[in-house]
Amino acid sequence: MAGLLSPPRGSLAPSSIVRTLSPGDVPALRLPGRRGAESVRRLLDRYPGRSVWVPSTLEYALVAPWRNRLEIASVEDLVAVRHLEELLRAAVERCADQGAELMLTVELDARRSPARYERAGLEMLEEVITYELNSVREPWSGSGHVRLVSVQANDEAAIDLVTSIDQVSFPWLWRNNRAEFDVYLHTPGVEVWLVEIDDDPVAYFGATLFPDWGHLDRIAVVPEQQGRGFGLETLGLAVDTMRKRGARRVGLSTQRSNRRSQRLYERFGFQRTPEHDYRLFGAWCQPERRAVLLGVR
Repeated sequence: MAGLLSPPRGSLAPSSIVRTLSPGDVPALRLPGRRGAESVRRLLDRYPGRSVWVPSTLEYALVAPWRNRLEIASVEDLVAVRHLEELLRAAVERCADQGAELMLTVELDARRSPARYERAGLEMLEEVITYELNSVREPWSGSGHVRLVSVQANDEAAIDLVTSIDQVSFPWLWRNNRAEFDVYLHTPGVEVWLVEIDDDPVAYFGATLFPDWGHLDRIAVVPEQQGRGFGLETLGLAVDTMRKRGARRVGLSTQRSNRRSQRLYERFGFQRTPEHDYRLFGAWCQPERRAVLLGVR
């Protein structure tokens, strides 16, 4: 069961070899090129006590909040060959001590066996599947009854509104909080739009624009407005907005368990891109809270 932290028989207890990683330890690490020492020090200063390492082998796990949510921890970097299980178990223990509900790690290689995570007390929580629309050329001919309102990074009321829509539209794990939207709206290439009818919000979407390509990061319809065609309308508006910005292809992702969204994307013409799928593994730091957080009765 995920969240149970007693080590498997025959393994070393985490406390015997694993230490909390502090900024002073960073010069000893062999960091990959994509993350510099100063970046690691800033992470450790901002989120102390969660990251761990094995000094004898220089293996480590860098842990930060998932999408700026302190209640969910995420393994940002994992360098481990011999002591992966011990590192993950130790990280979960430290996250639990700091009040986190869940610790996650992303596995990008779908061919890799989940056993290495399961032995550390993690389970697969979700598989994220990806889609792409390869040709974005024709303007969207929607109903004409809705209007788009751009959400600006300094518009507090609009950001609060988008956050509230997001919070009621997604399950606990996938909700974005206000802090995440503040960071997101200051990210280069990002645009967020409200979809309104008669000044009443019915949906929103967020997208990131790259040269000749766009990624639909988020799309949500107000629960009370679902079933009225606003999902397809909003998707069409999102794709058309990216087309006008120069995108010729659009990518997106959703959960394998979310059949409703998959039907919407496939109906619109999106095709699966399984080579970009990934999996989320996690351990519950507070196992007794799992059912409450997930809404399981």
